[in-house]
Amino acid sequence: MKKKIATLLMVLLMTLTVLTGCNLFSKDNSLALNSIVATNGNISVTREELINAYNNGGYYYTSYYGYTQEEALKKTIDEIVDQKYLVKYLDGLTNSKYTLDSDDYCKVVSDTWAYIDKSLEVYVKEVREEFGLKNTELTTGQDEKKPEFAPQESYTTKFYVDNGKVVYIDNSEEDDDVTVHESFASQEEAKQYALTKYDYTKRIKGDNLDLKKVAWTRYLTSLKSNQSIYKYSDMSDSAVFSRQMTKMFESNLDAQKIAKFQDVETVSNGLYFDDTLKSYVVSESTLKKIVDSYSDKFKANIASYDSISNKTSYYKNLVNTSNRDNYVYFGNSSEETLITCTHILIKLSEDQTKLMSSRKSDAQWQGSALEAELNRIRSQENTFAKERDLETGFEIEDAEPISVADLYSNVVASLNGLTDIEEITRTFNQYLYKYNVDTGIINAKYDYVVGTKNTVMVDSFTQLVRDLYDEGNGKVGSVGITYEENDNYSGYHIVMYTGTLNNLFDSKSQLEDLDTSNVFQYLSSQKTSVSYNQTLFEYFYDNVVKDIYSTIKKNTIDSYKNGTPTNYQYGNFSDMY
Repeated sequence: MKKKIATLLMVLLMTLTVLTGCNLFSKDNSLALNSIVATNGNISVTREELINAYNNGGYYYTSYYGYTQEEALKKTIDEIVDQKYLVKYLDGLTNSKYTLDSDDYCKVVSDTWAYIDKSLEVYVKEVREEFGLKNTELTTGQDEKKPEFAPQESYTTKFYVDNGKVVYIDNSEEDDDVTVHESFASQEEAKQYALTKYDYTKRIKGDNLDLKKVAWTRYLTSLKSNQSIYKYSDMSDSAVFSRQMTKMFESNLDAQKIAKFQDVETVSNGLYFDDTLKSYVVSESTLKKIVDSYSDKFKANIASYDSISNKTSYYKNLVNTSNRDNYVYFGNSSEETLITCTHILIKLSEDQTKLMSSRKSDAQWQGSALEAELNRIRSQENTFAKERDLETGFEIEDAEPISVADLYSNVVASLNGLTDIEEITRTFNQYLYKYNVDTGIINAKYDYVVGTKNTVMVDSFTQLVRDLYDEGNGKVGSVGITYEENDNYSGYHIVMYTGTLNNLFDSKSQLEDLDTSNVFQYLSSQKTSVSYNQTLFEYFYDNVVKDIYSTIKKNTIDSYKNGTPTNYQYGNFSDMY
């Protein structure tokens, strides 16, 4: 039975072969790509694997976690070594529950083709521009379009209660984007299918066969350039592509083995099958871990609150959007209420900004005349939003711009008469996804937070949110508009008030009442975002599941490595830092 229970798979660092020109490290011949950068026992890591892994995720260690370049590269090598050991361990297992089935092989083929498609996109886009064609629907074999207005993945509820038991919902069949539906008896059959059935003329959308041929030729040329370092005797198009497809297939095969292992171990350690309900149920031990995890977080917030004499600094931390623990907070509503919101940001155009700057520096414009002129330039009627393609995320070049005034009017009219907050949010998001230039909120799993007294948001945004809240009298789902001008941008915010963060418990003594019999009821009463739809119970379940698997994975790898240290060959990658 195919399951997708754990929410955070091990990062697949070795899959993609870098083909585009926008990478952190490009493939070059200064050092052989097959030179060894590290060994651990009989496991080795090549320079090419390191480059691919760093470009496809390792750079996060420097960009987001403050690692030095050397530390990030070593951490990336460690991830590759661990993944190789885990795959080696899985290859040695004989237990049938870990064995890949036909559905798994379909997923491997589908993912492999998707990576080929992705590699092709840069060449398709390049050729389309040369042919004078619009860059829409670049590749990729998917005839079905994504649902309209849904660039943000919405959380799919995993649980319901039946006879007091928390039942797990298997959404894997609905969630899986498997485009290959064949019957494979083995990985060799799947591999042969992947090699022989890929057809770029069908995978690249559109009817222009010349465009497809040119893009395909350029793609093969890039493959040959990457493979030339290895001095293969056969460099024909078919041989070059076969080697690339084989590499991609085997990497995705390893990823699927790990995914299967994770799913099986998560089920066996977090769920049990109920014969009466004919479904998987969250085990008592997992419920207890959720209780403990939430309690520990809440108690930590209480301790933080108690330890700070100046409560203002405590609430300033809570409204900081980088602190996601604010969704499990402890505070006094008479001191501070935390208001949640979402918004559409439309910036002034470059021409508007330049003209305003010119007027401000022109001695002819003074006083009230200058202010009137600036108001005219930046007015809602003279500021325009450009529609975004919901497939690519890019602005549609020939789309008719809409003024901020009309956009706001349309939003208000669309929400008029709606009472259900989820329906209100879906309707608001139709405009948010199309026109918003704040991509952070488009893909956020959390709403923004503004306190009634403290905030990290700009002044006009903050005031509008507080006005919509109206000291608790405002209607959840109400919207407003405000103008903002600061050092980073000038533009309009269309803001929707989505609710408040509330304490689930008022004290430690109340918290003690939380147990496995009521944890689902309590934690399901609050969501981190109406758009994303994840409850606190699901949030903590996912964290517990992640911790369960992380422990299993670490113990498995550590026992297999048996304390063998990694030997870094610095001379083969020191030029990268």
